[in-house]
Amino acid sequence: MKKSQNTDVVEDLNRLMAEELEAYLRYFQLRFRLRGTDLLTAQTFFEKAMDETREHAEAIAKHIRVLGHTPHLNIKLEVSGGPIRLKDALQEALVFEQQALDAYKECLPRVEGNTGLEDFIRQQIATETEHVQEIAMLVE
Repeated sequence: MKKSQNTDVVEDLNRLMAEELEAYLRYFQLRFRLRGTDLLTAQTFFEKAMDETREHAEAIAKHIRVLGHTPHLNIKLEVSGGPIRLKDALQEALVFEQQALDAYKECLPRVEGNTGLEDFIRQQIATETEHVQEIAMLVE
């Protein structure tokens, strides 16, 4: 991979890492907006989603390090709102999971030729596709 391509890929990876951490924060906030039985029903789902998004961000950071760079975060996020019903929270989650899937798909052509990174991005696409499908089924 050429140096200029490497820099572009690192920028993409930094954006992906930031998106994963934004998703973590959104899940964190959504979880505390749920009330009553909605909270009891979905708490494990949101905790698992938070763990997964953090793990994805850590994996991306490791790939950035392998490329010889230091991960950089640029997060501009404000999350607010009052109590929310579970179905509405899942619809919000579906939006940012779809955004993550789209971002990984956009990154894939730029990592071609770097087998390890290409495999990682393809796996993330598969994982995010699964997340989108699972959440879409829950909001039906």
